[in-house]
Amino acid sequence: MRESSIAQRYARALIKAITNEQEYLQIKKELETFSGLLGQNAEFKAGMETFLFSKPRKKELLETIQKETKSSEKTHHFLLTLMEENRMMLLDIILQLLETQWLEANGIEKLKVYSAVALNDKLEKKLIKGLEKSFAKKIKIEKEIDPSLVAGIKVQRGSIFYDFSIAGNLRKFKDALLTSTGVEKSVWEY
Repeated sequence: MRESSIAQRYARALIKAITNEQEYLQIKKELETFSGLLGQNAEFKAGMETFLFSKPRKKELLETIQKETKSSEKTHHFLLTLMEENRMMLLDIILQLLETQWLEANGIEKLKVYSAVALNDKLEKKLIKGLEKSFAKKIKIEKEIDPSLVAGIKVQRGSIFYDFSIAGNLRKFKDALLTSTGVEKSVWEY
């Protein structure tokens, strides 16, 4: 719990330093690349996350990596800060929190959209526009194919699902019929 709250503070601070989405995507990619380098070599990871390497050695390695990868000054400064404060072991947690922090800071809500088939660009833009109008905020969607839907979509907002599929509409119709006629539900179920 403590590590998570510390990681959140670092993620929030980094997001505050970022000026636009393009820069956010670049820095996120650069941090993911660095995290990948840590993951490829256990000795390097241990040295950067613990006291096995001295701070001057860690700084020298970060300088070399920045030159080789041509990463931005903000990314480099952020990694130096993590190194100076002995928080490099939080990098993966920070990366997990980064998107949520970015979306929150920019008033964007992320929704998950399930569809029977892949959405084309035109339909996706129309869907996002409609969702933004409905929720009165900017929307980012995460798409997932769900062949069980047959047709239509389901939208997940946190733990709430909005079902706009044929199966969902038929279920609503059936429930409305049962309610209006007073027929027991078990008569309709097979």
